[in-house]
Amino acid sequence: MLAIPEPAPPRAHTISFPVMAGLVRITDLILLIVAGYLSIRIETDLYGSYPKGAIEPAAWAGALAASFSLARASAYSQSVLMSGPVQLRRLVRPLAFGAFCQIACLFVLYHGNLPFRSWPFVWGLVAACALGLSRLPLIRLLGRWSRDGRLARKVAIVGAGEHSRVFMERLREEPGAYQVVGLYDDRMSRLPDVPLDVPLRGTVADLVQQSREEPVDVIVVALPLNAAERIKSIMEQLSSTVADIVLTTDLPRLGFDYTQFEVVGRNPVVAVREAPLKDWQAIEKAVLDRSIGLLALVLLSPLLLATVIAIKLDSPGPVLFRQPRMGFNNRPFICYKFRSMHSAMTDLLADRQTTRDDPRITRVGRVIRKLSIDELPQIFNVLNGTMSLVGPRPHAPNTKAADRLFTEVVQQYALRHRVKPGITGWAQVNGWRGETKTIDQIEQRVACDLFYIENWSVRFDIEIMIRTLLGEVRSKTAF
Repeated sequence: MLAIPEPAPPRAHTISFPVMAGLVRITDLILLIVAGYLSIRIETDLYGSYPKGAIEPAAWAGALAASFSLARASAYSQSVLMSGPVQLRRLVRPLAFGAFCQIACLFVLYHGNLPFRSWPFVWGLVAACALGLSRLPLIRLLGRWSRDGRLARKVAIVGAGEHSRVFMERLREEPGAYQVVGLYDDRMSRLPDVPLDVPLRGTVADLVQQSREEPVDVIVVALPLNAAERIKSIMEQLSSTVADIVLTTDLPRLGFDYTQFEVVGRNPVVAVREAPLKDWQAIEKAVLDRSIGLLALVLLSPLLLATVIAIKLDSPGPVLFRQPRMGFNNRPFICYKFRSMHSAMTDLLADRQTTRDDPRITRVGRVIRKLSIDELPQIFNVLNGTMSLVGPRPHAPNTKAADRLFTEVVQQYALRHRVKPGITGWAQVNGWRGETKTIDQIEQRVACDLFYIENWSVRFDIEIMIRTLLGEVRSKTAF
């Protein structure tokens, strides 16, 4: 009997620091705007009324200018946000710049006759108090989260040698920002004699498997440049992981300006592959999925109820078909569909693909498959986080093309799992849905899926949803 995969055990919640810094920046902008209106009220109470509609633009100009200047001053870097005195020093110039922009705005609006000349200074004082007071709980919160490891980026290093030792030493200069989860090296029996205080957890293949069970944000390949063939082999093995992949070597010794490279801590690195849909993009997609998914569930509830009744009256057996499929980061999950086949004939692992006029399909099943109604229970997958509204379609483990498993046919097939699978996708709206008889068909699907992953945006998701509603509900390839 096939074992249904159990949900993964709960993990300690972590938050991406770019997301945290973004939230702080949004909060600062709100406080700067509030400070503008509060300072206007103070000036009004002291000196009487003011011409409404003229001074408000200056308040907004000062808030936006100060917010922009704070970002330019690196006020939202992790090292700055973790230090109270440094944060307070970084507030001075941006607030002064914001006050200057307010004065300039008032000069333009009042044609050189400046009323409320003290107002920008009142705004600066109020804004400084608001931002300064907001930093007190923020520093405590970040300190606690840093000690708990909730802000640290999880780093796995491939290559146990001198390069990895130097890399880790530089990471230690930013405590709380990075956590090395382990070293990995295929040369287990002949490792170089280099003192390393991080556990050696296995080979590159072990890293790929472990990255599916525990979070890894960055995979660092720490090897000399003359190990080109070895680096190429490692990159191929790591291609399906969902972490950022970077290459590091002793760049300062090469004699050119290595400051132009990306960095991990103080380590210059060459970015090889970036994880898709991370940080704010992941939040945008999650909000889009949950909001539209919940709305769709409410609007479609009468249709869902009618389908449940029709299936129960048509044939014996459960209403839902629960099938294991491969999802995000190559993890199995349970995909929900309305049962469209006779209960005794369902194919849990998809050893045999559904064909036109398939005798296993029930009378109601033919209707709901033709109209794609059988896919609607996947809304629950979207709401529980195992699927997205839009993404590569998930396949059952034994799905084949030309009697060969998809993973055997297309070398890049596993790259589809670097994002969550979707109810619909770019491949489906371009006609690549239904039975896959040939190798070319699955190759075209994978090509569309990879294009979607590389070009994702909220607008792209909405376009695919609209095209699905307009053309794919009665697709000729649905049966």
